[in-house]
Amino acid sequence: MLRKQKQMILKIGIFLIGVSMFHCSKNNLSPDQVKDEHGKIIQVIPEPSGNQTKQIEITSPTNLLKEDGTLNVSGWSRYPHFQINESLIKANPKRYKRWEHYTFYNESFGGAITITDIGNLAMGSIELLEFKSGKTIFSKTELVRPGSIFFPTNTTDPIEFTKGNQFIRIQKLKGKRIITYSVQGDSSQETIQGNFEFIEKSNEALAIITPFSESDFFYEYKMPSLICKGTIVYRQSIYDFKENSYAVLDWGRGTWPESNKWLWAAGAGQVGGELLSLNLGYGFGDPKNATENGIVYKGKVHKLDQVVWKYDVTNYKKPWKFTSNEGRLDLEFTPVYLLYSDIDLMGMIGFLKQLVQNFSIAEILELLKTEAYLNKAFGVYNGTVVLDNGTKLEVKNLFGFAEQMYQKW
Repeated sequence: MLRKQKQMILKIGIFLIGVSMFHCSKNNLSPDQVKDEHGKIIQVIPEPSGNQTKQIEITSPTNLLKEDGTLNVSGWSRYPHFQINESLIKANPKRYKRWEHYTFYNESFGGAITITDIGNLAMGSIELLEFKSGKTIFSKTELVRPGSIFFPTNTTDPIEFTKGNQFIRIQKLKGKRIITYSVQGDSSQETIQGNFEFIEKSNEALAIITPFSESDFFYEYKMPSLICKGTIVYRQSIYDFKENSYAVLDWGRGTWPESNKWLWAAGAGQVGGELLSLNLGYGFGDPKNATENGIVYKGKVHKLDQVVWKYDVTNYKKPWKFTSNEGRLDLEFTPVYLLYSDIDLMGMIGFLKQLVQNFSIAEILELLKTEAYLNKAFGVYNGTVVLDNGTKLEVKNLFGFAEQMYQKW
């Protein structure tokens, strides 16, 4: 059995290399494409129009879908008011995506914890980055079959990923989230262990429904005002997250098209002796009733309309510029670290052993179409923001991140 498995891995690897070489030979630039600093050909993400959108606020609990499976609501809320009856979803189950993701950071280190099911596979992943050295200390992704993880339809119930003796557990208590994990490192003799407490410093956050069509949608809940406390243990080293450490929750449920692209940014820090956090982004769906842009200050969301990003794909570590169409946000973001990840045909070779262990040949060939191309810069924001009441705040060295993602799933 072991010999057959090794032969299967070798055959699939040879197939991948051949297909990848053929794919690369056919790459030609179209008018809406550019080649970035890594030599990757990407499609330009169009800027928002600048025209003011409706920004419809939902203030009470409501059903996300009608009985016929079409969207019942589109807009945003300060709370996760939208209730999903998954039995009403008409899309192919492989198009229904679910995840719970946390990016955490301070001025020295950053990382992420993710549990997700994208319809044709599920996974748990963790990573730790060191900004000064520019190193990825570790990055681990463990694959399991779709449906192996129970995902609640609300943002408050716990969730757990398990694979053998490996686990990522997310418990949710009043005002905080407790995350513990133990995942195998580069060898079976080492583990990556973490224990985090994410404290919710604001009752308000950003819940947004973005339609793709009458029945296809993305329901996201972003909490950028999380205080991060805890430790990670890896290879006899302890990494502490104490003062001035923050995190953002990215909770998502939705029926997505096969190919997508997006921009997402978040940050947090002290402004005027109070915690200020931000969430910005665009690039997918129809945002006419709500964008995902907002500032959270003193526990209150100050909703923004459209925000335009200016950044140089030929050098992602050059300063990025963010301006809102209402004149309420003007920020410059200076990167100190760039996380670059490219999962395509060649990138999937690194997962071949896990794929063979968990999926059939037919399923693997389907999974080989999966692509994820990420450039995620960590750094500092400087500039100004204007609150709902007209108060102008100066932002100085607010730490956070900004990412560009291309996804095929």
